[in-house]
Amino acid sequence: MKYEDFWYLSKIGFLDQVEPPASSDVLKCIKHSTYNRHDIIRTPDAPQHELCFIKEGSVRLYTINEQGKQFTYSLLGPGSTFGKIKYFSLSCDDVYVEAIEPTHFCAIDEKAFLTLSEKYPILLHKALEALSERLHEREQRLKYMALENSREKIIHILQTLYDRYNSPSENQNYYTIAFPITQQELANMVGVSRESVSIVFTELVNEGLIRFPKRKQIDVHYSLVNNDPNPPYIQALYTNSSYPKPFN
Repeated sequence: MKYEDFWYLSKIGFLDQVEPPASSDVLKCIKHSTYNRHDIIRTPDAPQHELCFIKEGSVRLYTINEQGKQFTYSLLGPGSTFGKIKYFSLSCDDVYVEAIEPTHFCAIDEKAFLTLSEKYPILLHKALEALSERLHEREQRLKYMALENSREKIIHILQTLYDRYNSPSENQNYYTIAFPITQQELANMVGVSRESVSIVFTELVNEGLIRFPKRKQIDVHYSLVNNDPNPPYIQALYTNSSYPKPFN
């Protein structure tokens, strides 16, 4: 395998731990595409039977209701997989797929993938892993959307993005969410107004749980991504306690 092939494979999360000859045969069948910010990549009325692997950039998957309101139900960045082939779909049923930023992804069509899966069962296993992960995320999302308030919904989305796209920041108490999320995108995901997201963000900033070092970048405090998103001093704020606050 050529040197540049290893670079391509390293950018395709789906092919992690898939060794040659399976990985190299998949690479031969892949087609590459690039899109600019706000380009519509897929629409519900023009479905593509293929698997797509995001190498660079990010996309959002959304629907539009009869009133024209958008609902974003998935944000995907480098290493993510989406698409639809025979037997299963990875977040691509009746949705629009839009590039959030300049995006480079590659795709393998249904026929080629199924043929290779018969030869290399590991590929089908990887597809099922991706499907299982997506279903788990959707189950958790539905639980939070149905039961929790706006603050908890937004914290859940931030935790999910952290799990996928976190990276260290200069301050060891914080982690950067390496994904270009906006307040409007969060509003579209949790089903509230942008103003509601802004209010929650203001609370979280004042509590020292998030910060915005630059546009479209969110840093989250380590305590926000623990099992209990509200550490003791934050709980104290809501009980009017005099518990000392570590952030000035």
